[in-house]
Amino acid sequence: MHASTHPRNQLSTGAIQPPRALGVIIGGVISAWAFGMAVGVAVAAAGGQVEFKTFLAWVVCGILLVVGMLFAYWSWALFTLSYTIGREHLTIRWGLRRIEIPIGNIQRMIPGRTVYDASVQGLNWWGCHVGHADVTRVGYTLFYSTHSSPDELLYVVTNGEAFGLTVLDQAAFAEEVQANAALGPSVGELQRSASTGLAAFPIWRDNTGKTLAFLSLLAALGVCGYVYGQYPGLPAVVELKYPALGGIVRVGEKSELLRIAYASAAIAAVNTTIGTVIHSRLRSAGLWVFASGGMVQLVLLAAAIVAFSAA
Repeated sequence: MHASTHPRNQLSTGAIQPPRALGVIIGGVISAWAFGMAVGVAVAAAGGQVEFKTFLAWVVCGILLVVGMLFAYWSWALFTLSYTIGREHLTIRWGLRRIEIPIGNIQRMIPGRTVYDASVQGLNWWGCHVGHADVTRVGYTLFYSTHSSPDELLYVVTNGEAFGLTVLDQAAFAEEVQANAALGPSVGELQRSASTGLAAFPIWRDNTGKTLAFLSLLAALGVCGYVYGQYPGLPAVVELKYPALGGIVRVGEKSELLRIAYASAAIAAVNTTIGTVIHSRLRSAGLWVFASGGMVQLVLLAAAIVAFSAA
């Protein structure tokens, strides 16, 4: 381990936080822009006619809201980024995620200026580098960093994987780790990673579950898109053959057919929420809820096609 080019300072006993202002500001600006655009699109969609263009506007609004929430969370997570050197663990905190690296598993520390710069796959903008990369001389590396130059980057190599951290006083950091290692922590202890809050739901790590939930939501969008696309061509008063009332055909305003789209959206929201909760308790049951939600959407789509064809 080579000394840092930065002045040698005593490390504080608490959490070490890298410079985070630039990354937080950029992420916050993107989040604010997305929320502002979502509000503008929502206002335009709310005042528009029931047609396919309005449906597309609501879809764009939803996408912007998701983007805004993601960047808001990422900015907050970046603000909380810290490294804590404890008696037995080096703990990395990133938002709702906490990684505990046993001190005894740390094999070496390599200054970033001594290796080739790596392209991080994941969250990667000025002041925010959170993701993974294959680094020459280091190997597979998880990045929890805000570095603006390789001089600020320190690779902590364990017997499993490496971690790219932003440490300004690398000599003091290394001495603190080595001092705790000399106290004799248990070697070979497993690295632990824990999440809290919404991040703790296992659905985020289940590709099958995420795919089924996405397909169910996509089917709901198909139902709503069909209803909004067909609606403008209907007369003001239509025959309502769905739902069937003992074979009786009702006559009513065409706006009643919009209930199919509203029902589809409500079912998708409730089904996704319930499925996520059940999945955390019993994976197979959660997957069944997601799949059944998609089948319900297909039934609603068939009902919409029949209703609009007969109207």
